[in-house]
Amino acid sequence: MTSADSVQALIARGEACLVDGHPDLAVTAFRQALLLRPRDSAALRGLGKAQLDTGQRTQAIESFAQALALVPYDLYAAHMLAALSGENTKGAAGYVPDLFDTYADNFDAHLTGPLQYRIPQAIHDMLADRAPLGSVLDIGCGTGLVGAALNEMVAAIDGIDIAPKMTRKAHERGIYRHLRTGDALEVLALDPELSGPYDLVTAADVFVYIGPLEAVFATVASLLAPGSLFVFSVENTTGEQPSLRSSGRFAHPAPYIARLANQFGFSLSAEQAHPIRQERDQPIAGTLYLLART
Repeated sequence: MTSADSVQALIARGEACLVDGHPDLAVTAFRQALLLRPRDSAALRGLGKAQLDTGQRTQAIESFAQALALVPYDLYAAHMLAALSGENTKGAAGYVPDLFDTYADNFDAHLTGPLQYRIPQAIHDMLADRAPLGSVLDIGCGTGLVGAALNEMVAAIDGIDIAPKMTRKAHERGIYRHLRTGDALEVLALDPELSGPYDLVTAADVFVYIGPLEAVFATVASLLAPGSLFVFSVENTTGEQPSLRSSGRFAHPAPYIARLANQFGFSLSAEQAHPIRQERDQPIAGTLYLLART
């Protein structure tokens, strides 16, 4: 086996250890790869993920910084470095749209198939006894899975997504009144057609790419009349603040959501534990929240 083969085998072993839930063993594998090839960006990326999973935040920052120095167009490393360094409060400008545009054509089949994504149907079921609803704003609408799930129970749906190919797919469904592409907060600040008031705002599997949610809650509160609803999903975690995972996604603890609801004038109408998706062949625990504007 050549040195190059050995490096690739060690990287593959490290990734397999991450999938199996053994980040400590992954750290060892990636470090062994780097002994053979110190400037291997894939090994540095993997090491950063493993270090984050083992609680070595400072070391993970260093590994992602080295990976990015070697491959400046590595959007994942840039996203992780910015988020871990506290420079990223609304999601990486390039990482998220690139991530979704890359597989927009196969998005629905992959998400609802191997990833077992069921949040749109769960939102429908949570809102079923409140139908019919008037106008809805679907933040992070993607290809329109939430819009399709709610179409029969609402009067009008508007959508925003950061990925152009995703909004084109949503447009093909023919169910959205207005569709916009761009950062949701920037679009909502400038577009009078999306000024509300709305009866419902949805954000399914969106906050996992944002992290801190104060600005989002403030904007949504301004779009809803008293009694109107805000439904969203988050990945679960412990603690008091959002935390970044090696998947590149953020998790949000229940005390943090409760604090934001109180701060921005919402009451909790319903809360439901629900798996978000499969990750590394394991279900990711999440929560679906339904808040009412007070």
